[in-house]
Amino acid sequence: MSPNAGVVLLEEIAPRLRSAIPHVVKPVGAEDHEELIQDGITMAAQMLHALELRGKVVTPGNVAYYCILHLKSGRRSTGSGRTDALASSTQLDDKSTVLSLETEVGYDPELDEPIRLGEMLSCSKEDPSMSAGRNLDWEQFLDSHDHRYGVLVQGMAEGQSKEKMGRKCRLNYSRMRELKVKMASDLIDFMEDPIGDSVRVPMWRGNLLVDREKAACRADRVRG
Repeated sequence: MSPNAGVVLLEEIAPRLRSAIPHVVKPVGAEDHEELIQDGITMAAQMLHALELRGKVVTPGNVAYYCILHLKSGRRSTGSGRTDALASSTQLDDKSTVLSLETEVGYDPELDEPIRLGEMLSCSKEDPSMSAGRNLDWEQFLDSHDHRYGVLVQGMAEGQSKEKMGRKCRLNYSRMRELKVKMASDLIDFMEDPIGDSVRVPMWRGNLLVDREKAACRADRVRG
């Protein structure tokens, strides 16, 4: 795009889009008017560049007009396909709907609080991928260290006493204790923080909790 076209874009087309879009273009899904304005300016720049390459001359008003028509029909600067479930045009065709995970879909009388969409879609159990990754780490750790570590891990998981585990490892009580200390040291060197990893909240659940806490704080400020 030439410098002259850039001046036309910023001084004549962009002001038209900023004044018209908030009144005539309805945001779709999580969009807002500021986002639509930036999208419209990007589309206008693409349109001016294409027109210059073809040697055609149009007025700034025409460019702004067609950009607004594109935005109203669901087209965006990133694409205009109708196969993406999240695309604005797909949602305008009533073929998909984007909802916030904080959307209230019911009410729990026992807890006296609303039921949110994220709570229905999420699971209180740990992420299966995290569990599988942890199992692989443990297998690699046990295969690459003292074979008696496997007896210790299984015994602690089953709640066995040190005496019983010691008999399996053919060690007395004091030697068994030394072996457990050595395993703990090797485990920290191998996994860094195995206990912290096992209780860490998955990132996707953490994001939901943060959003919920922010909403609760806003509600408290309004009530106060």
